[in-house]
Amino acid sequence: MAKYPSEIFGFYLRNISLDANDSRKKFWCPFHGSQCYKQSRLLDTPFGVCTAHVEGQEIALCPRRFLEKNKVFQTIAISQFGTSENVLVFSEVGLPGIGNFDFVMVKHKPLSAQIDDFVAVEFQTGQTTSTGQLVKGFKDFMSDRRISEGTSYHFGINMYDIWKRTFTQILNKGIIMEKWGKKIFWVVQDPVFNYFRQKFRLSEMGYNKSDCSVFSLYDLKARGNRLELIATRMFSSTVDALFDAFRRNDDIPPVEKF
Repeated sequence: MAKYPSEIFGFYLRNISLDANDSRKKFWCPFHGSQCYKQSRLLDTPFGVCTAHVEGQEIALCPRRFLEKNKVFQTIAISQFGTSENVLVFSEVGLPGIGNFDFVMVKHKPLSAQIDDFVAVEFQTGQTTSTGQLVKGFKDFMSDRRISEGTSYHFGINMYDIWKRTFTQILNKGIIMEKWGKKIFWVVQDPVFNYFRQKFRLSEMGYNKSDCSVFSLYDLKARGNRLELIATRMFSSTVDALFDAFRRNDDIPPVEKF
């Protein structure tokens, strides 16, 4: 199946409107309201690929893609606080000895600095292999403002590497949240999370409101000349259950393969 960059500087490949062209000329990210920050050593301009079409699916590659119209924060606020009123969102909140949380959402009392509750939020998107091919697709589009039908670029999505890097964070930050009695929401796209569930035999995972580690799932669907971020479902777990799945994972090659 064809693979290509499908969303560039915030607009779907098919979108050739004035707004889309203006955004591409300015290297603008409409989800963040600033110039695109992504870089590639192969480019002299920002590398504005938000999403890629891979195996018939649209896979978000940039965390800022999840900022569309604050939908993610709205969903989490309603789920956790029952309202989106009196809620503030802070980005890149550091915890000494641990690192940063992508976002912290704080529910405060009306007209007060007193905090009622808070949750942490982490964004996890796709990562590519053979990224030079994706850069080629980006350059082709920026040159011609189109990619010919049937054209495919030989990059991939490295699902294993995504979770290899993320699983340790899920455990470490999950332990902290359980100790504090607070929640952490991992915002992930459906296809990326499905690999995680299959890899670690988590098919029985459901949703329990008392769990501190929550996976808030979204997907990207074509709606005319745009891609729309859509909330799909939530799963949750305890750190113990996740660690047990990681430890008992039987998808390990025999020693003879070493």
